[in-house]
Amino acid sequence: MTPSPSILADFAVRLAFGLSLASTAADWRVLPPAYFRTNGQVILGLLVLAALAVSQDGAASPACWSLAAAAVAAYGATVAWGLGIARIGRPGLLLTTAVAAGGRDADAGLWLFNSASRWASGFVLGSTLAAMLLGHHYLTAPTMSIEPLKRYVRFMGWGLFARGALGLAGVALAQGAVPVLGVGAGTADSWLFPTMRWGMGFAAPVLATAMAWKTVEIRSTQSATGILYAAMTLLLFGELSSLIAARGGVPIV
Repeated sequence: MTPSPSILADFAVRLAFGLSLASTAADWRVLPPAYFRTNGQVILGLLVLAALAVSQDGAASPACWSLAAAAVAAYGATVAWGLGIARIGRPGLLLTTAVAAGGRDADAGLWLFNSASRWASGFVLGSTLAAMLLGHHYLTAPTMSIEPLKRYVRFMGWGLFARGALGLAGVALAQGAVPVLGVGAGTADSWLFPTMRWGMGFAAPVLATAMAWKTVEIRSTQSATGILYAAMTLLLFGELSSLIAARGGVPIV
């Protein structure tokens, strides 16, 4: 995913990538176009925010151009979905996903691992946000098929599995050199980020995902949406903790 010298930009691009990927994977034939239009607007806002953060940090122009291209694609997709033209809206979202996923890490030795970690992070964040946004549509369309929401909850489970596996691999790669990852000294400060990362940012979302699946199975969409709000909040804490810890050539966990 496109690297950035700013935590804000990095996080915004991850979320935009994940939401566009999740939207592309949805079955547009059973979902209202307004849902995809809303997703496109959120993606557009995230990419514009990332571009502004990159430009303020004085980053290289290729990163700004890449974000601008992704934002243009997101804008086109938003307009197309607003007009109900799926044959243009879907390719627009797909193009946004591809552009937002491009780039490589500044550390040549870790670029492949860190890129995979960013993709997994974006996927689980985007799937959770997509599920949360979709939950609201059941308030106005209670007879809509429950299968799309089930699919997103499955995506959350797969994303958490991939994110957890890569996170554990990142801790192993660190080899105890960075206390903030929880593999160094046993001071109170050294356990702050691991607790937020692995407790609030991983273990709790896993539990929330399991609860969301159970409520979706009985078609309790309002309860599921509330649980998804909690899961999204917890993931935000965890991924932001990961972003703070992964500085200066450290594997992204």
